[in-house]
Amino acid sequence: MGTSTSSKGTNGQSPLVPSWANEDNQPIPNIDRNLKRFRGELGKAAGNKSSNHLKKAIGHYAKHATGGKTVGPKRYQKIIRAGGGLFDVFKNIQAGNDYLGLKLSDLNGQPIDIVIDKIIEIILEVDGDAERIRASLNQSLSKCLDGVEDFDASQISDDLIIDLMLNYTSEYLFEEIMLDSRTSFDKADTPEKFLELENDLHALIESCVDKHMSEQLKENKDTLTRNDIETIQQTALKEIWTEWEDYLND
Repeated sequence: MGTSTSSKGTNGQSPLVPSWANEDNQPIPNIDRNLKRFRGELGKAAGNKSSNHLKKAIGHYAKHATGGKTVGPKRYQKIIRAGGGLFDVFKNIQAGNDYLGLKLSDLNGQPIDIVIDKIIEIILEVDGDAERIRASLNQSLSKCLDGVEDFDASQISDDLIIDLMLNYTSEYLFEEIMLDSRTSFDKADTPEKFLELENDLHALIESCVDKHMSEQLKENKDTLTRNDIETIQQTALKEIWTEWEDYLND
C-alpha cells in the first residue's frame, strides 16, 4: 500500500512522497528513507514480549522512516481517495441509488464475495498501487460483512459504513507497515510469537484509528460527504503520526 509499488521499493532510496501525491505542489523535504531504527526496534519486539519495543518501532516509523507528521501522511493520497470512493459507494447504496456502473438491482441477492469484487473494481484506479489498495478494501469489506451470505442493500446502515471506514484505514496502515518491516518479524523465535506481534501491531493501529477518527465520523454521520471523509482521513493520519512520534519520548 502507499507509494512503495509505484517507486523503487522500500530499500531506503525511494522518495518519501512521489510527485503524484503532492497535489498542492508544496515543497517536500528530500529526506532519505531511514527504516533501520524502525526495523531494529521491531526485531527487538519480535524477540521480546515488552510492548515498549513495538511502540518505539512505530515511533521511528512515523518520525524517521516516513519523514514525520508533515510528510508521512502525504504518502496516502491515493488510498484516501479510494476511501472516499468506498464511502460514496455505500452511501449511494444506502440511499437506494445506482452508482456509476453498479446497479442496485444487480447487487441484491448476489453472493457477498461477488458483490465485494464488483464494489472494489468500481473504486480502484489501475496503477502501481492498485493491488495494495485492493487488499485493504477486500479485507475491510470482508470483515464488516462477515457472516452475510447474500447482499441486501436494506441492511446497509450508518454504523456499518462507519465501521467500514475505520477498518479500511486500519488495514491500509497495517499493510504498509508490514510491507516496510521486511524480515523484522523473522526474529520471532516461534510462529506463535510472530502471530502475537502481528496481532499486537494490528491492535495498536486499530486503537489509534478509532481514537482519531471515530468521533468525527459518528458526530456527523447524517451529513457526511465524500470530501468530508477524505478530510477526516487526512486529519486523522496527521494526528496519528503525531501520537506515534511521541512514543519516542516515553
